[in-house]
Amino acid sequence: MSASKRPSTSSLRRYLTSRPYIAVADVRRRFGLDPEAMSVVSRNGTTAYVGLPEREASKLQDLWQRDEVGVELSVEVHAPVVIGIYPMRIARFVIGHPANGNGTAYQPHREPAAEEPAHE
Repeated sequence: MSASKRPSTSSLRRYLTSRPYIAVADVRRRFGLDPEAMSVVSRNGTTAYVGLPEREASKLQDLWQRDEVGVELSVEVHAPVVIGIYPMRIARFVIGHPANGNGTAYQPHREPAAEEPAHE
C-alpha cells in the first residue's frame, strides 16, 4: 500500500473504537498493511510485539497510552504478543439510549409482587 493510502490517526482510531473487539489480522486486512510486519509497542513498563508496520504500531501505542484502547495479549506464545484491540470506553449508543435495539424501551426484569391473602 502506498504511503498516501495508509490510515491516518483519526481513521485508525475510528476503526478501532467502532467495534467491541478487533483482531490485529483484521486491522491489517482493513488497511492493506504488510502481513509480515512486526513492531514493538510499550506502556507503563509493558512491552509487546504487534503484527503491524512501525507507523501504525506507533499510532496504536499512542492510543493505548492515552487509554483510548486496550490490547489483548496472546496466552499461547511465550512472548507478549498483541492479538486484539478493544475500545476502553463504552460506546455512546449503549449508555442512555432509550431503546434496546428493536425500537422498544429497555425494561429491567422485575419480580412479580407477592399476592396478598384474600379476605373472606
